[in-house]
Amino acid sequence: MVQAFWRQLYLIGGQSAGIVMLLAALAGGGFVLSLQATLPIGLTTTLELLAAFMVKVLGVLFTLLVLAARSVTAICTELALLRANGEGPIQLLVRPRLLALVVAGFILYLYFVLTSLLIGALVSNGTFDVWEFAQIVSTLQPGLILLGMLRTGLLAGFGLAVALRLSVRPVRTFDAVPGAVANGVLQAIVVMLVLELAFQLVAAIGSPVHNSAGS
Repeated sequence: MVQAFWRQLYLIGGQSAGIVMLLAALAGGGFVLSLQATLPIGLTTTLELLAAFMVKVLGVLFTLLVLAARSVTAICTELALLRANGEGPIQLLVRPRLLALVVAGFILYLYFVLTSLLIGALVSNGTFDVWEFAQIVSTLQPGLILLGMLRTGLLAGFGLAVALRLSVRPVRTFDAVPGAVANGVLQAIVVMLVLELAFQLVAAIGSPVHNSAGS
């Protein structure tokens, strides 16, 4: 169980780091360039907006999409083939993969946020200032980062559980595997995005109420 977990964590998290880094670089650099081209705001404000947007929104969404497209697809395919081959209960195989997906979600979200901030700081003025980057990182709220990590990992795990329950579990023949995997991945993506959208709506609705109560 422990060895299987570490192996799955490497396959899910370690091998997804490259594409997460690429997406984070594109998101961070593109966000900064678009702000600088459209709004007359200073460098510090630009980087603060970048940090807030990545921590609250894009970090979760991009990481979930990578996990769904890459890891959920691979896990559903593997387990569906085992089901079609009649290899008996697969619960013992599900647990380390599910746990590794959740933990990888925590790590990859944080990796995405830090990479996007790093690239955004680099693109903003053409040079990398360690002190400036450290200042931006210090303004991040640990509670929001922890919440983003939890949302990413738990939503990824829940999406996989739904896919396995609704699409992979009924598989009995090899002919049913491709359709089951496609449906499972689609179900996982829909569940992840709908729950994240619901969270964002609740947060948006609760924010004005909190601000008015504080004033």
